[in-house]
Amino acid sequence: MSRNRPVLALALLVLFGATLGAAAADPPAVVQRGAEIVGEDLFPVFVDVDLRDLPPAPEWQPGDPVKEVPKRRRPPQSERIEPPPGPDPLVARQRALATEALPDLVLNIAGQGYSSVNPPDTVGDVGPGYYIQSINGGSGTQVIVYDKSNGSVAAGPFAMDTLGTGNCASGLGDPIVLYDEAADRWMLSEFSSSGNRLCIYISQTADPIAGGWCAYQVTAPSFPDYPKYAVWHDAYYVTSNESSPAIYALDRENMKACGTARAAQRFTVADLSGFGFQALTPADSDDTPPPVTTPGILMRHRDTEVHGPAGLPGHDLLELWALDIDWTTPANSTLTALPSIQIAEIDSDLCGLTSFNCFPQPGSSTTLDPLREVIMFRLAYRNFPDRETLVGNLVTDVTGTNRGGVRWFELRDTGSGWALEQEGTYSIDADSRWMAGISMDVQGNIALGYNVSSTSTYPSLRLTGRLATDPPGTMSATEVTIATGSAANGSNRYGDYSAMSIDPEDGCTFWFTGQYNTSSQWSTRIGAYKFPDCSRAPDFSLAVTPVAQAVCAPASAAFDLEIGQQLGFANGVTLAVTGQPAGTSTGFSVNPVTPPGSSVLTIGNTGAASAGSYLLEVSGTSTTGTKTRQVALDLFTQAPAAPALTSPAPGAINQPLRPAFAWSGVAQAGTYRIQVATDPGFLSLVLDQGGIPGTSLTPSSDLASNTGHYWRVQADNACGNGAWSTASSFTTVPLPGDCPLGAQPVAVYSYGFEAGASGWTTPSGVGTNTWAITTTNPYDGANHYRGAGTAS
Repeated sequence: MSRNRPVLALALLVLFGATLGAAAADPPAVVQRGAEIVGEDLFPVFVDVDLRDLPPAPEWQPGDPVKEVPKRRRPPQSERIEPPPGPDPLVARQRALATEALPDLVLNIAGQGYSSVNPPDTVGDVGPGYYIQSINGGSGTQVIVYDKSNGSVAAGPFAMDTLGTGNCASGLGDPIVLYDEAADRWMLSEFSSSGNRLCIYISQTADPIAGGWCAYQVTAPSFPDYPKYAVWHDAYYVTSNESSPAIYALDRENMKACGTARAAQRFTVADLSGFGFQALTPADSDDTPPPVTTPGILMRHRDTEVHGPAGLPGHDLLELWALDIDWTTPANSTLTALPSIQIAEIDSDLCGLTSFNCFPQPGSSTTLDPLREVIMFRLAYRNFPDRETLVGNLVTDVTGTNRGGVRWFELRDTGSGWALEQEGTYSIDADSRWMAGISMDVQGNIALGYNVSSTSTYPSLRLTGRLATDPPGTMSATEVTIATGSAANGSNRYGDYSAMSIDPEDGCTFWFTGQYNTSSQWSTRIGAYKFPDCSRAPDFSLAVTPVAQAVCAPASAAFDLEIGQQLGFANGVTLAVTGQPAGTSTGFSVNPVTPPGSSVLTIGNTGAASAGSYLLEVSGTSTTGTKTRQVALDLFTQAPAAPALTSPAPGAINQPLRPAFAWSGVAQAGTYRIQVATDPGFLSLVLDQGGIPGTSLTPSSDLASNTGHYWRVQADNACGNGAWSTASSFTTVPLPGDCPLGAQPVAVYSYGFEAGASGWTTPSGVGTNTWAITTTNPYDGANHYRGAGTAS
């Protein structure tokens, strides 16, 4: 039931907008030919039942025992082959500044929780009328069907194994829920408590509640831990953590019709050397199916400093395989290693390479499992008219000090093979972010949901996102909270996964479910969100850069506008702007614009306007309506005056080692710069920090104790730097052992023992006398007297 680790359960290689394909050092493709046949043909068991009539799954009550999923793992071959890479190279690209609103809230409801098992393995998917969520329960998987229109419970909670027979009549968890959009069918799965079975249930009709189910069992050669499923045109693909990472192909053609399915086919790939738990992640199709000639896609990440190969500084890899299934002649099925995709450096060493304990929680010594080993469920595939895309994510150490961040990526295939379109690392503060789910909507917008936790943040669920027109590698939407945690999780086992999916009806609404904590026993949440401009109909998009600009009059301001084309939209877009400073002129280089196209907005004659901060609203109007974007313009007419220093007061003594510096604001200040030195000429600077937006600063590191300091502040703006303030002085507090200010230590007596003991003797006493002249680690000179383990 969750990641049992086999016994139960870029130095920047990709610049903005640049596309990098396969690693140059990739060897010729490695092809495995001929699948292992797993068992015999699969015969369905028809389960004609209304889910509303099933007995309810027992609810966990306070005081009931809590079951921890046993930890399974294979010993790693090595811990690390090269030093860690250091701070994540992509974090600086991600900005907390929001350029777009987050997707509109459609629904945010409580999911299942307080189960008697850790972790919950929270998962779900959305169909035309329902959202189905599954979690680990006390004796297998628990399932609830929600009416997606209002979040009400339509059926459940019921135990998934009530649909099973034989070994599958006793389920063990690790649930998966998928809606097969092309077939209009639902798939549920868990593994059995005995017999190494994958228990798979396909809805007989589009109605998951009253339409009935057909049940299948696949017997794996060993325990199929951490199974992850995907819908593809020619198969249901399943990956698992076994003695080697395993891949199964299931006969979707017959299973979706509840017919007799041909025997499953199986391949394996070689282990990575550094992980004790590992599995591939299959690509799962959204909306338009992949071309019938496209083989199934499998992926994992490779931190080369951990798993090799050595000598690849500056980047790591996404490894891909193509699984081409021949259902008529399995001997002709092939698994081909595709060229690896270079990505910027990742660091998989999060509290080690096998530890289940890493991310902190407030007020608790229990730290949480980072799930470093896999690309998280789902690896989402989308087929556009001009390209195929894959979006996925993994967790990485963003600081080198075990702080988790979400590395996300988009791959594209425009006909020449898979290549990296963009990547980013989402980490904007001291919280760890991980256990993420990611998907792309019909217009290429992306949403990313994830967990957060730290010493000051209880395990919670948050969401961010980006428009297709945003700068590459950034999640530019404001981060919002789906569920706020209020307690620490009682177990280090966390997750082991969450789920992000796309509503098949509109192709726009993201549905996310995951774990958070309101007590030591976990809860889950289900949130549905949609970008306001998203639509399946032809339309245009509007993007404006930069989102903020500062100019010094009489210079002009210029903003670049990109008008994107969605689904062939070709009607003219008329541009307009409001909110500009009075007295200025405005103009567009092209207006109207036929998508796809661009224009430049120029704000001129700024010398006739007053200094100030202005919020401009840029709009584009066409037959589908009006879209607006806001940008900021800071207009300055002269360099700022010198600030006045207010704290510490001139000549202040006993100031803390991190003084709270404060100064007066001055007109037309953009930002401020502070300098602190130990001399009045500011030649020996101990602090020199610019870009301060406000009128105060507390240093992030200590100043020297019992020391006189001098400080000054300067304001600046687009017109230039202002004059420095009059310098002021203060003295920091002395620490124990400091001499009084201005005093020098006086040596009352010193002796170097360079010429021997010279009259020094050691009296006899209790124990062994170990005092002797030695040259080991002297404070000064070559010799000193040293005693080890003296008793008196």
